[in-house]
Amino acid sequence: MATAALRWLGQGGYELILGGKRIYIDPYLSDMVEHSPEGLRRLVPPPISPAEARPDYYIATHDHMDHLDTDFIRELDCAGVRFLCPESCKAALLALGKGIAEDRITVLRRGETTEAEGFRVEAVAADHTPDSVGLVIVWDGGRLYITGDTLYGEGIGADVQADVICCCINGRWGNMNAEEAVLVSLRSGAKLAIPNHYGMFAENTADPADFVRPAQAAGLSVRVLTHGESVELESALV
Repeated sequence: MATAALRWLGQGGYELILGGKRIYIDPYLSDMVEHSPEGLRRLVPPPISPAEARPDYYIATHDHMDHLDTDFIRELDCAGVRFLCPESCKAALLALGKGIAEDRITVLRRGETTEAEGFRVEAVAADHTPDSVGLVIVWDGGRLYITGDTLYGEGIGADVQADVICCCINGRWGNMNAEEAVLVSLRSGAKLAIPNHYGMFAENTADPADFVRPAQAAGLSVRVLTHGESVELESALV
């Protein structure tokens, strides 16, 4: 059974260490949003710098700046990195001029499964951008569901069968709120719920306590991570 450690990078981003592979999922690790017309300043510093970053895989759920951080990728040593992402993200990666080979980018489409080294990725429904996806990362011993950014809907979390869910709770700008995230968590069958998408920008945040209360009342175990904190998924599920 592969060991799995999950580290919250802030916003909807995670570093997953899985059987010796380092997987970045939606990491926002630059000041790209602040330098854009949106001008939103991050409230917490990046826990990883480009010089420290050594991903084997970089997975993006959609092409928004706080999930596909192209400023960070420009500074990243991309040699050997495999990218998994929707078609819109692929176009952005190829336009960077980083020499990322097209055959190192695998396009994720809802309803399709991608095999990787020691794990697989199931792309599932998300309602945020035209080709955004949720992710179910499956390995020998676990199923991790990352909702990505998404509005609530009856199809969100359906037929996922997760052990752990990481769900957005901010309830604005195209995302479900805390109470809706509880419904999706229950629908997914998850034993452990980890809220995200708060605490990065003052203009787009939420109180995780608003998720914790109804989730625990519904019988869910909840883990609220601090910025940069890791959790061993196997021990958390015991």
